[in-house]
Amino acid sequence: MVRRRDSGLQRAELVPLLLAAVVLLAIAVPGARRGISSWRLAHAENEMGTISAAFQRYHADTGYWPEKYLGESDRRVPLRNFDCFYDNTRTLVGWNGPYLEDGTDEDGKRVVAVKTGEEWDGLVDPWGRPYRVIYGRTRDSIRDGGIAILSSGPNLKFETSDDNALSGWKVKDDLVKVVTDRLGPPPILQS
Repeated sequence: MVRRRDSGLQRAELVPLLLAAVVLLAIAVPGARRGISSWRLAHAENEMGTISAAFQRYHADTGYWPEKYLGESDRRVPLRNFDCFYDNTRTLVGWNGPYLEDGTDEDGKRVVAVKTGEEWDGLVDPWGRPYRVIYGRTRDSIRDGGIAILSSGPNLKFETSDDNALSGWKVKDDLVKVVTDRLGPPPILQS
């Protein structure tokens, strides 16, 4: 009597296939992680370029830089506070916004980002954190002002000093985009 073989795979045939699948996954997963990481970095750099362009357009239209900086000793300001990108909050002549498309709504008002629970919503970096704006010193400093955009990167820690950010130098995995290296004096308003 001749035994018929099942049309399904036998255990001896299945083991090498499973081992091959495990090896392929071991090779593919780190590559996929690198691809996702590269995508996040590219996405953050693209968004920071968009934010920088919004600062530049705002300044070109109004003669002022977008601000929430009030001159305190801490020159770091979360970008989430810049509602002036969506609304002419200072009633400036020439304002032609909104200057950013991305953002979220809070209490019927457009804002850059808002925290709900433990997560941020709106224009945040690919790791879920708001971008930071660095304003340079304008007095008693070697630098004559400036603005930079900063992301904490994958480790979620801001490690770049203000002076390094304003010079375009990043530390560790932070990302930096210099908007302008000099603020210059504000325009003279005509009455």
